[in-house]
Amino acid sequence: MLTAFALLVTPLAVPAQDAYPSRAIRLVVPYAPGGVSDITGRIVAQKMTELLGQSVVVENRAGAGGMLGTGTVAKAEPDGYTIVLSSLSAYAIGPRLVKAPLYDPIKDFTAIAPVALAPTILTINTALPVQNLKDLIAYAKANPGKLTYGSSGIGSVAHISAEMLRATTGIDLLHVPYKSAAQAYPDMIGGSVSMVFDALPSAIQHIRSGKVRPIAMMSDRRASLVPDVPTFAEAGYPEATLRLWVGLHGPANLPAPIVQKLNDTAAKTVAAPEVRERFTAVGADAYSTSPREFAELVRGDVERLGKMMAAAGIKGE
Repeated sequence: MLTAFALLVTPLAVPAQDAYPSRAIRLVVPYAPGGVSDITGRIVAQKMTELLGQSVVVENRAGAGGMLGTGTVAKAEPDGYTIVLSSLSAYAIGPRLVKAPLYDPIKDFTAIAPVALAPTILTINTALPVQNLKDLIAYAKANPGKLTYGSSGIGSVAHISAEMLRATTGIDLLHVPYKSAAQAYPDMIGGSVSMVFDALPSAIQHIRSGKVRPIAMMSDRRASLVPDVPTFAEAGYPEATLRLWVGLHGPANLPAPIVQKLNDTAAKTVAAPEVRERFTAVGADAYSTSPREFAELVRGDVERLGKMMAAAGIKGE
């Protein structure tokens, strides 16, 4: 009788675990529709829908630099049906810029999987008499206070990128903050701003136009979209590296089997040739790793950038 009972009960337990997902998954994209983050989220959601057999529905909840939508996921039930398209900006930078953050980027979330890396690139006005990063640094040292850089605002990735370069090389740069990096390009092309730090996906159109000169990538490897542009490490400045990761996070205490299921699905998603091609088209590279390694990456960036921002005096207005 005991054996018969065990045979009846055991099969019921396995399908219960394997049943996830049994309904649609909500993927919160904490940015407005049409941007690079939104495009990335929709590419991932479409492929994960195919692989999971359940809809992964994108929900745009923009505001506060990505923190508004991200904060809603921190408060969601840890059942695997609400996840967020996470990013370096919303986890390692944004919470440092407000007095009362909506969430703790480590304690309030479960790291699921990264999906892409989008490097930062430094572009300059074509009239500057420099051809590479070493030339630029030499020019800056010979002309202290002359070079300016545009960014998408105080505490933005561009601002932090410039601070990394300044701290690493000792050069003097004047910050000119804009509401968005897109607003800085006309001034750089016109000559009133010397350079712009920006994520490659949004910089690529200006590079292709030939109106700006790409100098170096702030990443640990060259980008497939601009393979001729060297990294800061190749120029002798490996400390000036900033990987703009995009990934998936869920609320804290997400069950391990669900995390693994989503991680496996995300890995298969970014391994698909059509996904890699679409990522490349917007200047991002597919990237996958285990939940533990992704959590370590996030924690490391939160700590490293937190120290750098404090040392540079970067804080919200």
